[in-house]
Amino acid sequence: MRREFPRARGFLGPTVLTLLALPLSGCGGGAPEKDQAVLQSAPEAQIPTKPPVPEKSPPPATKGDASSSAPSGGSATPAGKAAGWGTLKGRVVYGGTPPKQPVLQAVGKAAKDPEVCAKSEPILDERLVVNSSNRGVANAFVYLMRPTAVSEDAKKRALTRPAEFDQKNCVFVPHALAVMVGNPIHLKSSDPANHNVSIQLRSLNQNPSMPPGSEMTITPDAPERGPGPVSCSIHPWMIAYWLVLEHPYFAVTDKDGNFEIKDAPAGEQKVVVWQEAARYLTPSAGDPVAIRAGEPTTKDFTIDPAKVNSGG
Repeated sequence: MRREFPRARGFLGPTVLTLLALPLSGCGGGAPEKDQAVLQSAPEAQIPTKPPVPEKSPPPATKGDASSSAPSGGSATPAGKAAGWGTLKGRVVYGGTPPKQPVLQAVGKAAKDPEVCAKSEPILDERLVVNSSNRGVANAFVYLMRPTAVSEDAKKRALTRPAEFDQKNCVFVPHALAVMVGNPIHLKSSDPANHNVSIQLRSLNQNPSMPPGSEMTITPDAPERGPGPVSCSIHPWMIAYWLVLEHPYFAVTDKDGNFEIKDAPAGEQKVVVWQEAARYLTPSAGDPVAIRAGEPTTKDFTIDPAKVNSGG
């Protein structure tokens, strides 16, 4: 990983290092069989045969062909190609009565720096944020486990998408952040109080101090197995989660529980959903979802209230 400490605001992150996603073997369907010559019986000793059926020409290349190698095991598409690209979208919803967010720090009664933290509004627990009007769950990670191909367009979007991580009113903003390897994360502190950013990821483990008004940039250079915590030891209630992947197929649900992943490879893909309070809503290796080429594929996921962990 690279980290740089600029001396003033407005610093631009370091040059992006792009790591191509390398799909693993075992994904994708078998290659379609060629049409075979047909034999017909005849009363005579000779058995005439039909001439071989000519093979159909392959379809023209689709925009955004992947640069990574296709998995072994008889893929129906050439190496590094996908049989089209599609969009995976849907919602993560709570399967019961939406719970209220507990208050972590009451107004004017914060355990640390009350003149800054919870000064005008309470600090709420963000482990499970459910929209009371539509049961949508915010801050859930939705991502492909091992995509069978990667679109260049999707990679470019992921590597140029702004990634900012602020400390505001003694709360991390955003609570859930997902980036691709090589995409700089711009850290900043909008608070007039000291903070630190304790990053506890497998390949990104450091704890920089963030004085008032400070900024710095961190660029992840290795993927993670799943989401990992980021905290502030000065204000122990401050916690967030980061997800770093080697491909661009991920999303974080919005306040209504919506997510959308564009230019995903068509065909069966393994989709993983992780939410802080319930952890994995799917198997950790993902649920199979058939993504259609050239059109949206909708898939919703539901949090079982019985599986929500009420602990800290």
